[in-house]
Amino acid sequence: MTIHARENLYPGVNAHLNSYLQRPGNDWADFHARHIQDIAALLEEILPENYLVQSETSLQVSTFSSFDVTLGTTRPDISIFQRAPSRNPATTQISPHRTLPIEDTLLDDDETSMGIVIYRVEDQQITRIPVTRIELLSPSNKPPAPGYRQYLRRRTQALRAGVAMVEIDYLHESRPIIGNIPSYADGHQDAHPYLILVSTLEPSPNSKGLDIYEAGVDAPLPTIAIPLTKPENIPFDLNAAYMQTFRSRRLHALACDYAIEPPAFDRYRPDDQARIMRLLEAIRANG
Repeated sequence: MTIHARENLYPGVNAHLNSYLQRPGNDWADFHARHIQDIAALLEEILPENYLVQSETSLQVSTFSSFDVTLGTTRPDISIFQRAPSRNPATTQISPHRTLPIEDTLLDDDETSMGIVIYRVEDQQITRIPVTRIELLSPSNKPPAPGYRQYLRRRTQALRAGVAMVEIDYLHESRPIIGNIPSYADGHQDAHPYLILVSTLEPSPNSKGLDIYEAGVDAPLPTIAIPLTKPENIPFDLNAAYMQTFRSRRLHALACDYAIEPPAFDRYRPDDQARIMRLLEAIRANG
C-alpha cells in the first residue's frame, strides 16, 4: 500500500521529496526552476511599488553578467531592483537564528573584479539598479562540487558591488557554503538541515552582516527579512512559496510515498530520523 498526497504533508521541507531530488538525475532542475518562479511571483505581490523583481530559471546558480566577464555571462536566480527612492521606507523586525561577521564569508582574491551594476535604458523604459539577489543553491555549487569556488567568487563580487544576497540551501547532504556554519552533513549536533543566508556589506546594529535562518525536518521554513535599499526590508514567508511549489507538480506527490522512509534516510541524523518517523506515523494513522 502506498500513501501519496498532492498537498505537502510535512510542515515545511518535505524530506521525501528533498532526498529524492538530491539523487543524481532526479529532477532538481525542474524543482529549482519552479521554486524560483514561485518565490518571484510572491515577491511581486508584496514588494513596495518602487521595486521590481526579475527571475532567471537556469539550473546553475549564477550572477549578473556585468559582475563577471571572466566566468561567463550568466544571471542570478532572482534580482530585486529599485525604481526610485522610497517615500515611506518599509522595515520589519525579524530575528535570524544566528548572525556572523560578513567579512568572514568573502574571498580575498585579487582577480575578483569590483564595481556596481547600473542599468541604463532607452526612453519609455525603467532605470533599474540591482539591490538584492536571491539564489536557490544547487548541488553543483556547494562543496566539494567543482562549481563551488566559482560560485564563492561571484558571490563575493556581488556583495562588494553593494548587492545584498539571500541564499536558500535545502541541500542537507552537502556542507554549507560558509565554512564556519555548523555542518549538518558532517553530523554537527548544533546544525540544521535547511538554511537561509542573508548577507549584506552594510551591517546593522542587530546584525554582523550575515544572518542565518534555520529550519528542522519537522518545522515550517521561517519568515525571513529580505533586505532592500538600506534601511528597508520586507518580511517574506518562504514556507508559503515552498508549499506552492510542492503542489505545482504531480511529480512531487508521486515522489513521496509516506508508507516508506525517505530515500537515503541515513543521511539524516538519528534524532531527525526519529522526528520524521513520528510525522510518518501520524500521516499513516490519518491515511
